[in-house]
Amino acid sequence: MKTIHIEKQNSSIYVGESYLNLSKYLPEKKCFLICDENIYKHYSDFVKQFDYIVMGCGEGNKNWLTVEKIIEQLLDRGADRNSFLLGMGGGLVSDVTGFVASIFMRGLEFGFISTSLLSQVDASVGGKNGINFGKLKNMIGRFNPPRFVICDPVLLQSLPKREVRSGFGEVIKHAFIKDENLYYFLKENREALLNLDPNLMEDLVYRAVSIKTEVVEGDPLEKGERKKLNFGHTIGHAIENNSDLTHGEAISVGMNLACRISQDLCELSEDNTKKVNNLLNDFGLPLQHDVSAETINQYLIKDKKKNRSTIDFILLKKIGEATIVTIPIEELKTMVIGLCANPKSAL
Repeated sequence: MKTIHIEKQNSSIYVGESYLNLSKYLPEKKCFLICDENIYKHYSDFVKQFDYIVMGCGEGNKNWLTVEKIIEQLLDRGADRNSFLLGMGGGLVSDVTGFVASIFMRGLEFGFISTSLLSQVDASVGGKNGINFGKLKNMIGRFNPPRFVICDPVLLQSLPKREVRSGFGEVIKHAFIKDENLYYFLKENREALLNLDPNLMEDLVYRAVSIKTEVVEGDPLEKGERKKLNFGHTIGHAIENNSDLTHGEAISVGMNLACRISQDLCELSEDNTKKVNNLLNDFGLPLQHDVSAETINQYLIKDKKKNRSTIDFILLKKIGEATIVTIPIEELKTMVIGLCANPKSAL
């Protein structure tokens, strides 16, 4: 097991720890476990050890209605300011649990058992949580770090293959923005990683979490450097919310499009763009989409990263080095129209 501690958030991530060792990390408080239907189905014996609340699966449940139902159940069961919330699941459960913990009785402590690759390397780390507002992803939220996150590689074995690939979308993003060596690690170990080799996966999760926590330590409230973690997300979120693509799949498409913009604005080489796209393809992630430019542009106008008439967009200078470029919204919208009109350009 490897431990990463985020000092500024007083939050610890335990990579390689067994979820069965949870008792070592729980405070002496009344604990309420929140999970979704899939987790309850696979781990019901474990879940039933706690006073538990089961929420629905899927992005459609990441909303106010779900939050209200959880709060109602907490009140019915006598939760108070000294209670502790424990989330068990993927990014959806992580976001909802953290958000409920941040607003219930003005704030409770919470922890998380991360069961998906996506949440282990990204969603459960760093303290960002929230819910969607209509089709606007994570529009309502807080910065509220968990007391701990347990990343047990054994839990990844129950994931559908598509969810595994989706998680790799975020891992690959970390390589592109911050660590060229991670890019080569992914490239050289692709087959074993896709087969979830436990030793390699523990190493991979640790490396990805280390990158994210380093960024979060320096910029906990996303005022500067932490924005780079949004590489591929600005357009990717618009595609995700208007298609059947998973988060990682949509971010993969977003990274391809961001690289094409990077070629124009940051002189990213065509060779680097091909390397980006080849690695995404190697992990079974898509590069194209069928969402219209008009739909994407309508989403961009409401993006939470927008600042009046501009948006901070994350581009690549080269693999392992990202940069923040402030682009006028109208200029970005024109770029989107061009990208959608030429979907195979630079693939």
